[in-house]
Amino acid sequence: MIRLLTIISSRWTRLVLVLLIIQSLQTTLFSDLRPFGVAAQIVLLFVVVAGSLYGLAIGALTGLIAGMMIDMILPTPVGLSSLTLGLAGATAGLLIYFFNQPTWWMRLIAVAVASVLGEIYFPMAQSVVGLDGWLQLRVIKVALIVAICNVIISPLAIVVCRWTLSERKTAV
Repeated sequence: MIRLLTIISSRWTRLVLVLLIIQSLQTTLFSDLRPFGVAAQIVLLFVVVAGSLYGLAIGALTGLIAGMMIDMILPTPVGLSSLTLGLAGATAGLLIYFFNQPTWWMRLIAVAVASVLGEIYFPMAQSVVGLDGWLQLRVIKVALIVAICNVIISPLAIVVCRWTLSERKTAV
């Protein structure tokens, strides 16, 4: 019974449940809200916030888990979203890695840069596996708009990410 409670209360269980909610918001609400014709990428936002808060390894793992969940609904090769989101989370963690006590604005810069790169990684990966037509100049416009949207929404994402990925001790 104690082992079951430990598993249920772990941050990885919370991560999967929160990612289910975020993914459902991404595919419903945020697919219709299109500032300047571009859908905000809140799954990417959550992954890069996790990387900027908890480092390279947690960012990459969060991206891999979120990517596998997205791969189940996209008609792209399985693992493509996992690869690109894992790389985006690792990028955000790597941008913060060299600072001892990163400030809030350093985290926002990391979120912006990792969002731009994360949005560019996906069409590049699609081109590598032979899905042509995705790597165009429009990607730059999309990446910049997604980065601006992610910076605006990031304070809320930081609160949700801290709650989701925080380590907690279970009372026995």
